[in-house]
Amino acid sequence: MRDRDEQDLVRALRGAADDAPEPVGDLPTAITERRRRRSRRRARAVLAAAGVLVVIGGGTAVARNVFPSGGGEGVSVTGVAADPSSPAADPSEAAGKAPEVPVNPVAEVWPEAVSIIPAKAADGWKYRPITGLSATELLLAAESSFEKAGRLEVYDTAARKSAVLAEMPAPPGVKGYFVQGVEVGTDSIAWWGETPNNRDEWADFWVVPRTGGPARQVGEVTGAQAHVERIGVTAGSVFWSVRAGGVYRMPLTGGSPEYVAGTDGLHLWSWPWAFDVANGREGEDWDRNQTKLFNLETGQTVAVNAPDGAQGLRCGPVWCFGASGDESIVQRTDGSDRRALPGLLGRMDYTPLAGGRFGFFRLSPVTGRDTEGEEIEDFRVPLAAVYDPVTGRAAGVGKRNSSGGGGIGTGTSSSPTSIIYWDEDRRQVEKCEMEDASSISAPPGAPTSTGKTEVCSTIEKGGGKELTVVNLLAVPPTE
Repeated sequence: MRDRDEQDLVRALRGAADDAPEPVGDLPTAITERRRRRSRRRARAVLAAAGVLVVIGGGTAVARNVFPSGGGEGVSVTGVAADPSSPAADPSEAAGKAPEVPVNPVAEVWPEAVSIIPAKAADGWKYRPITGLSATELLLAAESSFEKAGRLEVYDTAARKSAVLAEMPAPPGVKGYFVQGVEVGTDSIAWWGETPNNRDEWADFWVVPRTGGPARQVGEVTGAQAHVERIGVTAGSVFWSVRAGGVYRMPLTGGSPEYVAGTDGLHLWSWPWAFDVANGREGEDWDRNQTKLFNLETGQTVAVNAPDGAQGLRCGPVWCFGASGDESIVQRTDGSDRRALPGLLGRMDYTPLAGGRFGFFRLSPVTGRDTEGEEIEDFRVPLAAVYDPVTGRAAGVGKRNSSGGGGIGTGTSSSPTSIIYWDEDRRQVEKCEMEDASSISAPPGAPTSTGKTEVCSTIEKGGGKELTVVNLLAVPPTE
């Protein structure tokens, strides 16, 4: 969570968008899809179409080279009829293609997992979902301003009520402090914070009983130990991994940090598991395959059997998701039960969700091409899909608006979250203005443009009242 104004971000990113490549991006907490019209060649600086992802619930980020599949032709969405006003699709488009994974709306697949919650607390602070505490309890951060978390609340989806769990204070005398990843343990909830807009290498850790109460600062770290990427919490210690690899721990009673022997090159996934690839918040190691998981409690190592040609394989203790060529794949860690997932384009989050069971994939609205080669798009196709390898079922999540865009977020927990959410009433609107062509950046060596050209950007309107939340802890382990 960062100290920055949303409009400042949009202005800054708009300036960077001119030279950005076609987006294939990912965001661990949220994403924005946009309408692709490759046949339209007018000059534009549309944020969502120029490598910048403007998102709800997760800030703003520049797209990285994340989706290994690189796109593809649509997905079959069961129960969604083709648009009768669209030109007929070229039947040759589907020739020789494997059947795509059927995707039904999540409210039909797992109705017990879907809830509508208020987007704000009673005092007007905005809610940011973190993760599920149980099938009916959601852990939320209440923010006084953009990404400025001030307290933890628990929302009961059955009773439709929230309760304050703990305040999230800043340490005395520390300016520019922002809470980062929150982690739920068996007995405690922990989080870490930093001063992201300063150049100092500093971070601290806090803990509160899972039942609630006053938060307590565990301790502070500096230097390389402050390059925190993820944390874990046990009855006696807080653990964290750093971006360069390696795991540290500190007693909840305070004290000096201690390096955990044998964790060179390891990164926390979800306590007690660590793996041997970076957590990818900035795209590092995305295509590299994970080779193992290591249990920090027992010392057990689980080897990952990656198939030839696999890219970006990421695994929990049981299931792995990745890509092979242009297709997404799923398998068990030992390589068994390997399946291709046609139509599920590229995973939306860096690691599987909810204990390694679920995959989270992008969906395309493109259902084919007409006789002139134009893409046919159905904007009733959800933004993304959650795939359960246990049952083989896929559920569509997120709402695509009439421009093809839309926002979707994932909870901000340190471990892979169990929450996906979006604002049904929030929409993207394209705003276009005529500007001097000379003011638009051009690639090096390209001739300078003259005259006027139409420059467009996407802005978000509406929403802000309710969030649709999918809590995967409510999905039965077997069906």
